[in-house]
Amino acid sequence: MNYKAEILERERRWALPVGILSVLGVVLIAFSFVYAGSSIPSGDGASDFLRNVDENRGALVIGNLLRGLGYLLLVAPLVYLFKAALARADRVKAGLLAAIIAAPLLLFAGSIVNSLTTLDAATSFKNDSAAPVEACINEKNKDNGSSALGATESDASKGTDSSSGNESAPDEDTAKDCADNTASDFQRDAPRQSLAAGLGLAGLLGFAITIVYVSLWSMRVGLLSRFWGSLGMALGAVSVLFPLFTLLWFIYVGLMFVGWIPGGRPPAWAAGEAIPWPPPGSPPDDDDDDDDDDVIEGTAEELDDEPAEADPDAPQIERRKRKRRNT
Repeated sequence: MNYKAEILERERRWALPVGILSVLGVVLIAFSFVYAGSSIPSGDGASDFLRNVDENRGALVIGNLLRGLGYLLLVAPLVYLFKAALARADRVKAGLLAAIIAAPLLLFAGSIVNSLTTLDAATSFKNDSAAPVEACINEKNKDNGSSALGATESDASKGTDSSSGNESAPDEDTAKDCADNTASDFQRDAPRQSLAAGLGLAGLLGFAITIVYVSLWSMRVGLLSRFWGSLGMALGAVSVLFPLFTLLWFIYVGLMFVGWIPGGRPPAWAAGEAIPWPPPGSPPDDDDDDDDDDVIEGTAEELDDEPAEADPDAPQIERRKRKRRNT
C-alpha cells in the first residue's frame, strides 16, 4: 500500500468517529452553559451568586466538568484536520501538533480549577463575611451621617422637613453594596484564583491560534472551502472574547468529515493530495478551451506567391490584390 493510499484509508476510518466527537463536544459545551445558568442563577450581584453557588455546589462542579470535557473532545477534529493538511503540504509545521493537543487540555484544567476556586469563595463568604460586611456598613453609615447632618441643617434653615420618605431603603442599599463588595473580594482573593485565570487564558489563546492555523492550511490545500476556511480564521481570532461563536465552525467540520453537507467534501479529500483553490477572479480551468486556443483558423490550401494570371472567376477583391501585386 503506497503512501497516498494509507492517507486515504486512515482518513476514511476515522472520519465518522471524529465527526461524532466534534458535534458531541459542541453539545456538551453548550449544555454546560444552559445547565449552569438554570441551576445557579447569577442573582443581583456577587453576593447573590456566591449564595446560590453554596446552595448548588454539585451543579457548579457538573457544569464546569461538562464544559471541560467538551473542549477535550474538540481535540479530535483539530488533530484530524491538521494531520490531513500535513499529509498534503510539507510546509505545515508538524511541531504544532503538541500545541493543538495542549490548548483544550489547558481549558479542561482551567474549568476544574475555576470550579474549585468558586466553591472556596462561596464557603469563605458564607462563614467569614459577617465581620467585613458590618465594618463596611458602619463606614458607609459614618460617611452618610456626616452628609445627612449637613442636609438636615440646610433643611432646618429653609423650614423643611427631611424626615419624610422611606428611611429603610438607604440601609438596604448600603447593606447590599457592602455584601457585593465583600463577595467580590472573596472571589478575587480565593486560593488558586491566579492559577485558574492563567490556565483559562493560556487555553483560550492556544485554542485561538490553533484554529486560525488549521483553518488557514486546510483552506490552502483544498480541504476547506474559501468561505469556511476564512470563517474559521475569523472565529478563531475572536474566540478569546466570544468562544461560543467558534462552536458553529466545529459543527460544520464535524458534518463535513462524514460528507453530510451539501455538495459533499472538497476534492482534496478524495484525491489524497493538495488541490489548491484557483485565485479569486481567475477563469476556471477548461481543457477544451485550451485545445481551442491552439487551433489556427483557416484552410490547408497552398497559396501561390505570384500567380501567372488572374482568374476571371475570382472575387473582385482578390483580383484587385493580384493586380496591385503585378504592378
